[in-house]
Amino acid sequence: MTQDIDRQGIVGVAEADDWLKGLVRAVWKEAVPPKDARVKSLWDLLRQRQLLGRSPWLRSVLGRIWNQGLAARVRPRTARRLVRRLRHWGVLPPRVGAPRIGPISVSVQTGGPARLVPLRPVVAPPPGPRRPIAVRPVQAVSVRPVARPVGRR
Repeated sequence: MTQDIDRQGIVGVAEADDWLKGLVRAVWKEAVPPKDARVKSLWDLLRQRQLLGRSPWLRSVLGRIWNQGLAARVRPRTARRLVRRLRHWGVLPPRVGAPRIGPISVSVQTGGPARLVPLRPVVAPPPGPRRPIAVRPVQAVSVRPVARPVGRR
């Protein structure tokens, strides 16, 4: 992450970690003033990587923070969702000690190693006996005209 930011010339390595961590901390439990430079930096970073259009929620939250700011109160769900989205996109590094997700095997037996199992072809059962369908002609129905009341529409 830091190499990308440094290579793209946005900010220095230490500065990127500081402003992004500070923004997440501020969203979590502090006040964020309107037109905060950290929000603009994150907006520009996501727009440059073409990630801004992938999450309408994040786009609206950053726009609302930019225009209105945030009052000083605790917002753990918003901060968690923001961090999860940024980690998913690779803007933030993965959690320390987080398990690496590898290829998933088809069959996992308890107490033994994972093994791949060949798939069997799906065969549909043969169709049952067919019943003949009786076709009846449509009968004509007489329709009486509906009388409309006079003077009303």
